[in-house]
Formats: sequence, structure tokens, C-alpha cells
Amino acid sequence: MIKTILRLAIINCLVFAFPAAFACDYPNRPHIPDGSTATKAELLQAKNDVQDYLASVDEYLRCVEADERAKVEAMDNPGPDVIKEHDEALSKKFDAANEEKALVGEQFNQQVRAYNKRLQEQGANDKDDAKADDAAKAADKTDSGDERKSED
Repeated sequence: MIKTILRLAIINCLVFAFPAAFACDYPNRPHIPDGSTATKAELLQAKNDVQDYLASVDEYLRCVEADERAKVEAMDNPGPDVIKEHDEALSKKFDAANEEKALVGEQFNQQVRAYNKRLQEQGANDKDDAKADDAAKAADKTDSGDERKSED
């Protein structure tokens, strides 16, 4: 009984003295540029931002879990229904956060695919341009060679 009272007193002191310590703020979603127009540097920055976001969501979930655990521990002899309620609420938060992480990851991957597709298309166009340039140079050499022959 004394342990329970002492534990509640400590938790109350912490909650009222340091309210920010128990604030679990969901992180902001990172900006993901359009891969069809983005530069490599922009996508690399987005990659870092997405990785930071995913780590921040994990940190948020640890915070939420600790917060829920503290709420249950602060209760005086909670029944199984109350514990189940808190577990279900925690599961919903975890599920929603993990779905959001998967969505952000997929959105980033889609933009990387769009970026790579653009590079491939530009590479094909560059190769076509290079072939046309090579053909033009070859034609110039042939024409130049013919001119030299006629000059001789």
C-alpha cells in the first residue's frame, strides 16, 4: 500500500512538474518531391527526411506506450476491462502509426521510381541524340573527305 501511494505521488509530481516529458507529439510528415521533376539532391534529402520521420514515429510510439503504461500504473487496482481498454487504444495508435509509416515509405518509393524512369527516358533520348550527332559527324567527315578528294 505504501509503495502504491509512493508510486502515485512520484508519478503525480512528474506529471505536474514536467508535463512536456509526457507529451507525445506525432511527427510531421516529410516533404516528398515529385520524382518526375526532382533533382538527385532533392531526392537524397527526402530520403534522409523520410528516414528521420520513420525514426521519429518509432520514438512517438515508445512515448505513447510509456504514457499508457504510466496511466495504468497510476490507477488504483485497475480491472481487466480497464487494462484491456488501454491495450486496445494503444494497439490502435500503433496500427495507425505503422500504416502511416508504410504509406510514407511507399510514396517516397513511387517518386524514386518516377525519377529513375525519367533518367532512363533522358538516357534513351541522349543516346538517340548522340547517335544522330555521330551520324552527322560521320556525314561531315564523308563530305569533308569528298571535298578533299575533289580539291586534289
